[in-house]
Amino acid sequence: MKNLIDFAEELREKVDIVEFLSQYLAIKRRGKNYVALCPFHPDKNPSLNISREKGLFHCFGCGAGGTIYHFVMKIENVNFERAVEIVANWAKVEIPQFDYVKKNDWIYKFHEEIADYFKENLFKNENLLNYLKNRGVEKEGIEKFKIGYAPPNIDDFLKEKNIDEKKLKETGISPYRNFSKRLIFPIRSISGKIVGFSGRALEGEEPKYINSQEVIFKKGENLYGLYEGKEEILKTKEVVLVEGYIDVILLHINGIKNVVSSMGTSFTEEQGKILKRFADRLYISFDPDTGGIEGTKRALEISEKYNFEIKIIIIPQNLDPDEYLLKFGKESFISLMKNSYDAITFLWNESENKHKNDETVVPLTKDLLEIAKRIKDPTKRFEIIKKISERTHFPEEVLLEEIKEKKTKREEIIKEQENILEKEFLIYIIKNKEYFDLIKDEINENYFQTIKFRELFIKLKYSSEFILMEDNLYRELALSNFELGPKEHFFDIIKRLKFIYLQNLKKELLINLEKAEKEKKVDLIDYLKLKLIEIEKEIKNLRYKEV
Repeated sequence: MKNLIDFAEELREKVDIVEFLSQYLAIKRRGKNYVALCPFHPDKNPSLNISREKGLFHCFGCGAGGTIYHFVMKIENVNFERAVEIVANWAKVEIPQFDYVKKNDWIYKFHEEIADYFKENLFKNENLLNYLKNRGVEKEGIEKFKIGYAPPNIDDFLKEKNIDEKKLKETGISPYRNFSKRLIFPIRSISGKIVGFSGRALEGEEPKYINSQEVIFKKGENLYGLYEGKEEILKTKEVVLVEGYIDVILLHINGIKNVVSSMGTSFTEEQGKILKRFADRLYISFDPDTGGIEGTKRALEISEKYNFEIKIIIIPQNLDPDEYLLKFGKESFISLMKNSYDAITFLWNESENKHKNDETVVPLTKDLLEIAKRIKDPTKRFEIIKKISERTHFPEEVLLEEIKEKKTKREEIIKEQENILEKEFLIYIIKNKEYFDLIKDEINENYFQTIKFRELFIKLKYSSEFILMEDNLYRELALSNFELGPKEHFFDIIKRLKFIYLQNLKKELLINLEKAEKEKKVDLIDYLKLKLIEIEKEIKNLRYKEV
């Protein structure tokens, strides 16, 4: 029976990596290869290179790269088996049955079953159905997001599924009493698996929300609604970030599908990193209370690191996003998006509001200068300094002096210099396998002075292509646009590499000879002198002969 690795390799050879990645990226041709903006780091110029011929990608900015499966694992946040499944489904290739069971498969299966069970219980509860209807959520939203209700007791259900207390603990929803009599929101991973649940209190209990234990669920690494909305987010390259579950559900069922929730105001770096894979523009629409305002500021700091174009949606009448949508409708909410503030305007207005009762303008000036420091463009920074000067009556020169970045003493960093010859040699043998076959027995790893090039040469000699695909340096050299000369130039490089190797060997022998003479080790002296004669002869031959 074929194993998973064999199947994955056969599938990879059949699938066009450029076509597959095009569903995630805007790809352009550049020479033999293709380029795109990298979704794994803030990228202004296309630094992600894709080789259709070799079936690999590599980012020259952040180093991410590998095969089509590495891309899927990274962008979809899934394991290797699931990545193979995603590629196979896209290519409409049937996946054989393999003799393995994934560690958490039974948990995901149980999560789906208990989510259905909770949903059935919700449909039996007229009071809860009316509560959701009043908030704008009817059957379509319940079905789409599998909203449920956790009854007081689930012993019969657990008995039917053969789940004891120990197993229940492994699922993350133990002790069950924490979820009992709460409205339940299943939380899906990017690939669609239910990884956890959030239970909302219905009778004023504290805390208002209870989440699954962090067994396979990691709150700061998931975004509610991303699985349901990722296609729309990829299509528009825009995403609306909200606080609550109902916010997501109501916006989604009303046609604004590119929406996710950070599940509270604590937007994390990991969530920012995930969203950057899918979107370039981020609309932040947190609740207009104090917690929401502070959460917006924190989300701004994180999203700026990932180079989002940031917009802040200001909702009037002190309403939450779901309340505003219910009261005024979809078109009105879209109008708020169109008239949203940029980060600087939002922060400026917040500073004005915060210091409106201050006796002096000094605290306001300090806050506004902090805003100015966020601006990288010197022209735009000067414009805002001018505006701060007009508002506070402080001279521009004083303000500019205040935001000057203090020069820090840089520590000297010694980097291993790349040996250009070694690099060029490796590019030749990676791009021309027939060249490598000609010389692999006469060149060995000792010819390489640069450690990383030596290690790659060893891999090229002894490793499979599947393993090589995971090597950053291999991908970088395979996708480089380095102009290679004719075959004669390749052999000239080998000659020069040998010459450098022999010269270094000669220096080492001379040092050892000097030491042996001081210690009067006669036999060693004779041996070293003979080796030196051999090396001199090889160097002389290299000078006058072809390799």
